[in-house]
Amino acid sequence: MCLFSRRVLLNFAATTMENKNEFTDALLMAALKLDSHDAFVEIFRMYYSDLVMFCGQFVDSREACEDIVQDVFVKLWEDRRRLEIRRSLKSYLTVLVQNRALDELRHSKVKAQYASGHHLHLLSLSPGEHLFYSDLNAAFDDALSKLPEPVRDTLLLSLHDKLSYPQIATRLGVSVRTVEARMSKALKYIRGSLSDFKAPVMAAAVLLNNV
Repeated sequence: MCLFSRRVLLNFAATTMENKNEFTDALLMAALKLDSHDAFVEIFRMYYSDLVMFCGQFVDSREACEDIVQDVFVKLWEDRRRLEIRRSLKSYLTVLVQNRALDELRHSKVKAQYASGHHLHLLSLSPGEHLFYSDLNAAFDDALSKLPEPVRDTLLLSLHDKLSYPQIATRLGVSVRTVEARMSKALKYIRGSLSDFKAPVMAAAVLLNNV
């Protein structure tokens, strides 16, 4: 690439970074190949939190997930000049994180967790089908806000406070059967609210596991 083209691209990238809505993977990757630190920081800002959440579907430790994702970004920077990404940047990073997470599981010998139905389902998805937490967070919060208050309170006691049904019943002064009915209603409504997503059942599982 000639010096003029290099300068034009870097200037264009810097200008475009002022408008977050105009970012594209192609522009960011082109700038990254030209050693643009700003492009790298923007990619990190766009994807880091989602990738840590995604990694958490495989690895329980938040610290381990952060280490894995940070290693992936180090690799992205080190390989920046020779990268040839044929899919989306999201898909590329997702695959890297998934592979690192599976390596972590193998090294930790967590055989039962690795072979669970949840993980087998994740492995069956193509890179573009993986659901990021932020893709669903707004929809989940909206569905949660529309639940009747008693139903919402019951659900949050289960998710946030990790209380058992008998404990929730005692806290709210209702029967265990009432708690069961409210939880059933809440989960059914949330799954229905996420039905527009490609994998609604998995979407609900991801969100409910990370609330």
